[in-house]
Amino acid sequence: MIVFQSLYNSSNFVRDSIVIPSLVALTVFSFSAMASDHGMAGAGRTTIARQAAEWNTDGKPVKLEFDFGDFKAWARRDGSWNAEGTVQHHGLMCGTYTLLLRVGHGNPGCMDVQWFREPVPVASIQLCNNASGMLSGGNLEFRDATRFDDITCAERIISCSGTCK
Repeated sequence: MIVFQSLYNSSNFVRDSIVIPSLVALTVFSFSAMASDHGMAGAGRTTIARQAAEWNTDGKPVKLEFDFGDFKAWARRDGSWNAEGTVQHHGLMCGTYTLLLRVGHGNPGCMDVQWFREPVPVASIQLCNNASGMLSGGNLEFRDATRFDDITCAERIISCSGTCK
């Protein structure tokens, strides 16, 4: 309190020579602390595979759907797949968000899953200024199509590099 009163009663020159450099130092320290979030660990969410109402002539499902809540994905027996959802960036400085997916076989409820492979990147987007953005990707080369009948679970991971909060 004494420091505040002495600064309040002192001249503008003295007050500005203390306050402004302090604010600059605080700002530089804050930005360097945010930049150290480089390579932030991803937030993963697992869900069960649901058979879509499509079957082939052998009575086997043709399409699996995955509902992660904030993201939706599907994979077809023929090798095509797609995933999409939105992410929300918090803060003014920019961050690059990447959607990664993987599938595997696990107990009901996706406990104790044996993942077939490491997560594969699907899409990336750079966001700044508290913006939200769509991550969407897919193709015709579903790498686990040969194990289609064994798939019971999927995991989506959102990783961020840059300024991530």
